[in-house]
Amino acid sequence: MKFFIGFILVGAIGVGAYYFLFANAKGDVEVTGKIQVSQHQSYDINAPSVSGPLYLAVVRGTVKNNTDTHLKNIFIKYSVAGQQTSATVFDLAPRQMIEYNTSGVKTKAMNPEYYFDGVQYDEKTP
Repeated sequence: MKFFIGFILVGAIGVGAYYFLFANAKGDVEVTGKIQVSQHQSYDINAPSVSGPLYLAVVRGTVKNNTDTHLKNIFIKYSVAGQQTSATVFDLAPRQMIEYNTSGVKTKAMNPEYYFDGVQYDEKTP
């Protein structure tokens, strides 16, 4: 019985240490974003009629540099309604946070699914 309680205690300490050291740690670049959708109007007279309204979806959010070095060419990628979209931030100082907008994606869904695909960046050399 003492072995079992000791085993559970060691396991709980291990899980807590993992959470505080790895799971709770923030990466070099922290990206948050929410989708915003607006109805898209087509003004082309020669355009064929489309069944149902079209919407334009963009992802707006913030990107934060959690490092002590300058970052450049930060490329933020999302998938919106199965289509790739992205935003680029050209320069981000240490500990700086800046807002971004992705390019628009046309969709027939008023609430399209969207996924964060990742972020890539270069470190600025002095």
